[in-house]
Amino acid sequence: MAIYLVRHGKPTVSIKEKVHGNQFLDFVNRYDAAGIARESIPPENLIAVVQNANIVFTSNLNRTIHSAKILQPQVQPISNSIFREINCWRNFSTSIKLSALSWAIISRLLWELRISPIVESPVATRKRAKQAAELLIGEHHNHGSVVLIAHGGINTFIAKELRLLGWQGSRNPNNQHWGCTEYRMLG
Repeated sequence: MAIYLVRHGKPTVSIKEKVHGNQFLDFVNRYDAAGIARESIPPENLIAVVQNANIVFTSNLNRTIHSAKILQPQVQPISNSIFREINCWRNFSTSIKLSALSWAIISRLLWELRISPIVESPVATRKRAKQAAELLIGEHHNHGSVVLIAHGGINTFIAKELRLLGWQGSRNPNNQHWGCTEYRMLG
């Protein structure tokens, strides 16, 4: 019995897309609304993990809910905004065109440095990740094997909290699309 942190499949909107800095938040909105690309096929071992889970959680964003449906069509996942991605995104006052990934990295660095505007502070994100980890642990005690299908950034924060709470698993979760990392309580 374990807690599994899974990153969603590859979305239909690509982070390689070139975007004007002053339109980055429009891109983020499209990315958040995106489903999973038809060619994004989950590995068989991940399908088995999800099908053997007693409970499946997702964030409230479409790409995680769609990923859950691909992995386990018969189960209705429990969507919760506590598992949403870190909100560190911003528009930039420039029409320079870079990849959305580049704008995301710049946004994340400015967020880490606490440079305004900040929608959700790093402290608030850590607090939310701790609450998410505690929710997953509580559900694990009630139901056994638990899967969370969420996002690379928040999964990293949740993994850190699970480890601080005594769970064993990788310090850095697998943040590739369809990446899965297992956490167990030893003892």
